[in-house]
Amino acid sequence: MKCFPFMHEIEGTRVVLVGGGNIALHKAQRLAPFGVQLIVCAHEVLPELTVLAHAVYAEYSPKFLDGASFAIAATDDRALNACVCADCRARHIPVNCVDDKENCDFFFPALIVRGEVSIGVSTGGASPLLAALLRDRIARALPENLGEIVARAEQLRAAGDHEAYERELRALLEES
Repeated sequence: MKCFPFMHEIEGTRVVLVGGGNIALHKAQRLAPFGVQLIVCAHEVLPELTVLAHAVYAEYSPKFLDGASFAIAATDDRALNACVCADCRARHIPVNCVDDKENCDFFFPALIVRGEVSIGVSTGGASPLLAALLRDRIARALPENLGEIVARAEQLRAAGDHEAYERELRALLEES
């Protein structure tokens, strides 16, 4: 499946995560740096996940989807995951179902985040391991001071001299 890499600001948005185990924790850890309000629904929740949650509920209810930007079904119960997906689709809320590629409206990319730079690698759900291996290879090729380069790029762009902006950015990248 070919997926378009759509970058979207999610800070402050409501995200519903159904599940409380290791896979749910991994998804929450990927989202936490982006400032989402995470609503977790699960009978048992890992303590590390509880710390990342805005709210925790012992049972999933479709009412928790009200106002959600997207949801993640990450339980070991395929029937519950399918129910979450159906509830989301009925409300036109994008959903990621961790155990069922066909029930995903979006995939989590293998991420590289350095300052304001976010790079996502996806195989369209075909092989998360391959996406992670490619991410690691790309990360090794990136300059360590990428965050500083972005800050300088922002300054140069604001100055309005496009030629100087391009020239200095190319020089910064070549030096790194």
